[in-house]
Parts: sequence; C-alpha cells; structure tokens
Amino acid sequence: MHPAELAAVVAAVGALFGSAELLRRRGVSTHTTRRYTHATGGMIAAVLPAVLSLGEYVGLALVVAAVLAWTRARGLLASVHGVERPTLGATLFPLGLAIAAILSWSHPAAYGLGVMTFALADPAAATVGERIGSPRWTVWRGTKSIAGSLTFVGVALVIGLVASLWAPLGLLGVGAVALTLGAIEGLFGFGLDNLVLPPIAVLAWRAVGAD
Repeated sequence: MHPAELAAVVAAVGALFGSAELLRRRGVSTHTTRRYTHATGGMIAAVLPAVLSLGEYVGLALVVAAVLAWTRARGLLASVHGVERPTLGATLFPLGLAIAAILSWSHPAAYGLGVMTFALADPAAATVGERIGSPRWTVWRGTKSIAGSLTFVGVALVIGLVASLWAPLGLLGVGAVALTLGAIEGLFGFGLDNLVLPPIAVLAWRAVGAD
C-alpha cells in the first residue's frame, strides 16, 4: 500500500476538477475546460505506475469513473459534462485507462507513451476539427472530420518521434502506430474512443518496441 502517494494523487485529481470548475465560472468555455481535464488527467495517469500499485490504480480509476457518472446524472461538474453533444467520454476515460494499465503495467514505457498519446492527441483533434472546416463523416451518435483525424495522427507522430530519442522505436513503427490510432479514433462517437483507444495505444506502442 502507498497511502501517502494515493492521498496525493486523489488531491491532484480533486484539484484538477476544482480548477476546471473555477475556469468555467470565469468564462472559459466548457469545451476548453473539458479538454483541459482530459489532457491533464491523462498526463497525471501516465506517471502513476511510478507511485501506485496496479490495484490502487484500478481502484482509483473505478472511483473516479463512478464519481463522474454520478455528477453527470445529477447535472454537476459542468466543466466536464456541460457540452451539448451526447457523450459518455468523461466517465469512460478512467475505465479505458484502467484497462490500459491492466494490459501493460509491467511495461511502463508502453503504458506511459500510450496514455500520453491519447491524452494529448484526442483534445487536439477535437479542437482542430471544430475550428477548421473539412469533410466530415457520421459515426454512431457523433461526427468526425478529416482535419481532426489528421491532427490526431500528427500529434501521435510527434510524440512517437520524441519518444524514439530514448526508446527503440523506428520511424516506420511510429508512423504505423500514429496512422492506426488515428484510423481507429475516427470510428467512434459518443466518447467510446475514450474506452477503446487507451488500451489499443499502449499495446500498439509495445508492439513496435516501447517497453
């Protein structure tokens, strides 16, 4: 057990949501605060194998998912849930992270790289997809855009190239992972990519050499 570390992580997660609520009340858009919590929460999760056990991590993820489901049902935490489009993404993200951790806990580099990739590429893709007009297609309970998908691939590619400075990742492998993740992300609406992509990302990076 790591009680001090677990308490610190819980405090960090609480501070993240608290800061998101404060930003929203000061006029920051819900889309921005939602993406802020996604990216920052993912980056926090990426380093948790260094301080928590797998059991602690999974337990924490389940608690966070339950809290997010409860706040969504009660109309609370508008900085995360207050978007007009229907989505379960916020609630599903901790569950996707938990599955990713279970699949790759003994491979921290693959885990961290996979989680960071999705944490940063997904909100970047959503932002660019909204701001740049490009052809769109319909997925279940949502739409995707070429601009957003290309952004996802680009961010994943940059992350992989940076990681290749210290991990044995070849250019072809990095490109294959970026394209694969971008293609899969383009298939899911309703926030389901938050459940599916983290496990696939960690397995993909592990397959091309991250360990």
